[in-house]
Amino acid sequence: MNFILCIHNHQPVGNMDFILEEAYAKSYMPFFDVLKDFEEIKINLHFSGFLFSWLREHKPEYIKLLKKMKKRGQLEIISGGMYEPVFSLLSEEDGIAQIKTHMDLMEDVFGERPKGMWLAERVYEPYIPKVLHKAGVAFTLVDDNHFKAIGLDEKDLYSYFITEYEGHPLSIFPGLEFLRYAIPFKQMDALDAYLKDVHGQGGDLVVFGDDGEKFGLWPGTFDYVYKKENWLRSFFEYLTKNSSWLTTTTFSEYMKKKRPVSRIYLGCESYKEMGEWSLPAGISKTYGDMLNEGDMPYRRFLTGGYFKNFLVKYAESNDMHKKALRLSKKAGRNTEAKRHVYMAQCNDSYWHGVFGGLYLPHLRGSVYRHLIEARKLLDPTKPFADGYIEDVNFDGYDEAVLSNNELEASFLLKEGGAMYGLDYKPSSANIMATLKRRYEGYHKKIKQAASANVANGTKTIHEMVVAKEEGLNEYLHYDWYRRGSLIDHVMGSDVTLESFYRGKYFEPGDFVKEPYRGIIGKEKKAIRLSMERGGHYWQGEKGLPLAVRKDVVLPQGEGPVTVDYVLEGTIDGLFDFGVEWNFSLLGTGGERFLEAGSTKYPLTTKDVLGQADGLRLYDPYQNVEILLEWDRPAGIWTFPVEIVSLSENGFERNYQSTMVMPVWAVDLSGGSWRMSMKLHIKQAQ
Repeated sequence: MNFILCIHNHQPVGNMDFILEEAYAKSYMPFFDVLKDFEEIKINLHFSGFLFSWLREHKPEYIKLLKKMKKRGQLEIISGGMYEPVFSLLSEEDGIAQIKTHMDLMEDVFGERPKGMWLAERVYEPYIPKVLHKAGVAFTLVDDNHFKAIGLDEKDLYSYFITEYEGHPLSIFPGLEFLRYAIPFKQMDALDAYLKDVHGQGGDLVVFGDDGEKFGLWPGTFDYVYKKENWLRSFFEYLTKNSSWLTTTTFSEYMKKKRPVSRIYLGCESYKEMGEWSLPAGISKTYGDMLNEGDMPYRRFLTGGYFKNFLVKYAESNDMHKKALRLSKKAGRNTEAKRHVYMAQCNDSYWHGVFGGLYLPHLRGSVYRHLIEARKLLDPTKPFADGYIEDVNFDGYDEAVLSNNELEASFLLKEGGAMYGLDYKPSSANIMATLKRRYEGYHKKIKQAASANVANGTKTIHEMVVAKEEGLNEYLHYDWYRRGSLIDHVMGSDVTLESFYRGKYFEPGDFVKEPYRGIIGKEKKAIRLSMERGGHYWQGEKGLPLAVRKDVVLPQGEGPVTVDYVLEGTIDGLFDFGVEWNFSLLGTGGERFLEAGSTKYPLTTKDVLGQADGLRLYDPYQNVEILLEWDRPAGIWTFPVEIVSLSENGFERNYQSTMVMPVWAVDLSGGSWRMSMKLHIKQAQ
């Protein structure tokens, strides 16, 4: 019987060097340090382009070892998208270009062009064979889940298949779920029993394909795989001992010996956990519970959600995706701009499951950094100020976008006229790459996690329940609107900072989630966006008329953003008016701070600060300094926006942004109320 072992090693674009160093020390190097002693064992190997480029630059001795093992026939190198994109999020042109770029890199290093490729997150759609074939790919690997969903049993999967799309052929190997969960988490006798059972059925091929990081980097696995249990060495010794009936091989070697067993057509699938994570939170929990009920006869038909639903589940993901699509088209043949767009297409930041993904600010920051770098290469060189109103997010409603040489600001007209993105081009940072606090299906496990044990090497990453700190349930607050800036809060005097922080209060004004009318006007040396809503101040069932108008002016070239407010209405008595801003600074420690008056505060401060006419935020790590000022003294409310998410290391609290909101007591008895704000941004000194 033939045994294909396919190892996929990946780190997302923008991951920090110390993380890559740890992955190298705990997983990438130890794995091959063991494998080199077993020359008869063959491995199929994939590295995503960002990781491989880092290894090539920083670990030349490692690349030398891989080349040596490749030369003696122990490795087959397979390709993939250069920066590990999910292909269903790309245009056909970008997909082909990403694959060819990765193939060029592999050929340059190993002297041979790969024939097959790793499909990121095994996200498959029926048109995929066309993209892969046009890029020169002969085969790929997906999970057995894809095949079982169309009616095949596991006994039908001990070989490989062929498919096509519009006459473009592709061979497809099924990776077996049992092996994915057993390696390296089950003892050798359980693995032996499974393999002998397949062999006894006349099975000719079994395929394992999964993350290389599970061999040492996942929680609890380093000691288990390399130290106490020494699992990997035991596994290779087992394969060597049983080589009379069990032979490791490569994809290409097997395809030379055997024809595909059948033609096949697969649907839109990924691995079953991805089907769970892409569903809406409440349904996701229900689906996960059903999957864990045991060996149900109908389990194969529980296919779960569709990967692109992440663009619906998380508006922040959709924003990045649509911006990347627009910039890719605009870049045309500008190869450097295209390279930045490709780096921004790295899949990790667009979804969330057992890994932090979208919830990790530095990964979202990396996406925006590369998109802004691409944008800068395409901007006019002379001073300009421009703007447009169109449906850039493809949600059926128009957004407004203003830009000049220094900034690009995006506004949600359908939801409060809020600013949901602000790209500061000199530092290539979106300082409003915020994230809404939302319910996730796994939040019910938080209390259990506080008392759970750490992984001991017998649980997979999907089964672990670990909390990285106590009291995480105290941070489970959910936002009823999207985090952004220029969010207009019309509140009664009964609203406190604590109730506002928890999102549990009544807001009598209807301006936060409701639509504003927007008009863009060009001035001599500026661009102006005027947004207005005729709304209400609700007292019981009675809505008193209240209108809010805000004019955002972006100067030509560079300079401060001006926001002029006018409130008009027939409301008796005082009410509180707050303009909420959220600044995403990718961290809270070190030299970062918030300053109001002459006092400096940590970015994690939760308090009502004294009366002031402005504030300053400083982040030398992202190279931005922000000064926000207004012409009427106001009290300042501030708190950190933090979410509780699931990562490979367990449940953790992640800082997303700092909320700051000047609040005024407004009296309209004497007529309209006016206020002007200015936003200055510069590089940190």
